[in-house]
Amino acid sequence: MEIDLTEIGMFKGQQYEAIITTTDKEGRSNAAPFGVRVLEKDELFLRIFEGGNTIKNIKEKEEFIVNITSSPLMFTLATTNTIPDEYLSRIPETNENGEMTYITDADAYLICKVKSLKNSFRENDPIKDTGVNFIKAEVREINIKNKCAKPINRGIHALIEALVNYSRINIVDEKTKEYFLERFLESERIIKRVGNDEEKESIKILKEDLIGQGFDL
Repeated sequence: MEIDLTEIGMFKGQQYEAIITTTDKEGRSNAAPFGVRVLEKDELFLRIFEGGNTIKNIKEKEEFIVNITSSPLMFTLATTNTIPDEYLSRIPETNENGEMTYITDADAYLICKVKSLKNSFRENDPIKDTGVNFIKAEVREINIKNKCAKPINRGIHALIEALVNYSRINIVDEKTKEYFLERFLESERIIKRVGNDEEKESIKILKEDLIGQGFDL
């Protein structure tokens, strides 16, 4: 079966927020949120720092699952610790690597196989001075559980936040205006990094309008 990520609204060159589930050799599950970038219609890219269970499991088994969900609870649990087994389902052993797990209520999940993994040390990385892994993975299988499945992209959320602040900027005090402008610059940064062409054009229009009103950006 041909794999085509556009079936679930994932397009080449775009980055989306998802939850990666892995299992170790003893079958213990782990879940953590990551940004995944589409390289081709059947290929993804991830950047994962050393030290966590996700990269440990991926290195051991060379496979993982990308869960497409918009559940605030799942993202919160995956970020603060990991998602308890009661929210996960298991795929029976299909090879020597044993079971895999996915989020039971995910809108869709992608079974992925590592194609390449390169480790690098980046001293000036703004996150932290540590090893980082660059992973290219082949999407072996797309499982759609909700026909309206759509991955989260931070760009649209940053744009909406900027638009809300824009609508209020002329009716707030000076201190709040300064705060809104700082938030605008952060929204612009996010959109330039992960947004699509339409979101980038939108934030550009908004910036030009604010500058036209005399705001210093």
